[in-house]
Amino acid sequence: MKELITAERAPAMPQRNSIPEAAVKTEKAPLCLPEWKVAGIFSSHMVLQRERPITIWGWSRHTGAVVTGVWGEETVSAAVDETGRFELVFQPRAASFAPSRMTVASAYGSDTFEDVLSGDVWVVGGQSNAELALAPCLGDTPEIAQTLREDHPFRLFTQTQAYAVECKQFYHEPARDVINPEWRWQRPGPEAAKSFSAIGYYFARLLTEHVPVPVGVVMMCAGGACLRELMPLELAHERGYTEGANMPAGGYYNTLIAPLLGLQFKGQLFFQGESEGIWKEMALAYDGDLAAFVADERQRFGFNFSFYNVQLSSYREECDAHFQHLYWVRSRQLMALEQIPNSYLAVSRDLGSRPEDADFAHSPHKYPLAQRLAALALAGDYGVGGLDAAYSPLPLSAVRRGGEAVVTFRCVNGGLSTLDAAPPAGFSVLDAAGAQIPVQARITASDTVCVQLPEGMDIAEVHFAMTNMAYAAQGNLCGGSGLPAPAFALPLQND
Repeated sequence: MKELITAERAPAMPQRNSIPEAAVKTEKAPLCLPEWKVAGIFSSHMVLQRERPITIWGWSRHTGAVVTGVWGEETVSAAVDETGRFELVFQPRAASFAPSRMTVASAYGSDTFEDVLSGDVWVVGGQSNAELALAPCLGDTPEIAQTLREDHPFRLFTQTQAYAVECKQFYHEPARDVINPEWRWQRPGPEAAKSFSAIGYYFARLLTEHVPVPVGVVMMCAGGACLRELMPLELAHERGYTEGANMPAGGYYNTLIAPLLGLQFKGQLFFQGESEGIWKEMALAYDGDLAAFVADERQRFGFNFSFYNVQLSSYREECDAHFQHLYWVRSRQLMALEQIPNSYLAVSRDLGSRPEDADFAHSPHKYPLAQRLAALALAGDYGVGGLDAAYSPLPLSAVRRGGEAVVTFRCVNGGLSTLDAAPPAGFSVLDAAGAQIPVQARITASDTVCVQLPEGMDIAEVHFAMTNMAYAAQGNLCGGSGLPAPAFALPLQND
């Protein structure tokens, strides 16, 4: 196991308002079972995952009590077990826009949920750029700002970092239920939409424009969250992390993810990694940490959901004062693509904050990113469009041939090009001493770039867009669809 990493050595990403105080451990509250409680993830206006058995769970102190569930024409029943938990399992259903009613009842209480839809559920994970609300992003999409309507065929379930940070009693053990009893599924009217994840809202809207299926989106992201705070504590320890930064290791898993275990969903959108960019050792371990996180999450939820990751955006000059090693995180996010089965990567290095934007770290330009994620999801999960067109060009290898490195790509969608019609820019090489040296490059085939190697130097890697600022001037390579190539660091192989 690698050296244990503590909070003092790894501060977290600055928040939009303020950085929460470090968590203070509190005594674990005794288990107190309610008279009657259905899990808070279920409410009126919810979307339940189509074509899978659906488990509705809850708690009662009355062991052995019979609980009955009625959903449309189907009736099921179960007993409260010795732990105080009950689980009702409904048969899989096809997608349906027709609102239905569900009633869950026992002798000790009952709940009725209206406007229940059967469709595809997606979760949004990560840190503040995943959590960033729609409201500050609507200036980019005035046509959407004018049409925030409740009758759109998707539903939203909001959890927030701010509430999780306030509730210290949930930090140290997985919460049994959704921690805020006021969190409920909502129709996407103006109030609910503006406070929801911008990526999640835009993604749902784009998806339902192309696929005739109701969509539900659930937030389980938290501003400033380090990966080790989103992991269960035991996994964080396995990966060598003893503490978090905003809260203890495992803290956001305990507050925002553990209460959802049992929920069925189709896939996850994920935007995270800025916090790991503070320390190079964490950045270089990111691919392994992320792969372990996804594998663990899939095991706990019990199915191999699709994972749509975002390669980090650019962050202007202020970046270096907070997280100096983001380019290494980007390179490891690309490497993780090969380590995580059923995963996809959307490149966003050209969608970061611009000089005129108010916030250097939280770009409001989330609509084009959601377009890229939706195109990948439509191709990967729905068979709409092709993955080659939805992907940025992905590097395969860098091979030394004479005085050049030949870099080959896949998913070029008709051929490599540049965003500004200029020669390829943004290439560099890493020498044996660890220094990055800018080099010239040229496109020599539809899937090939040749990079000039410095004479008389021992070159270890070929890099592209490996700087914190990653605008077109630092890396202009793209595919035929105009999507930018990802930042990457490839080992240089001998021919």
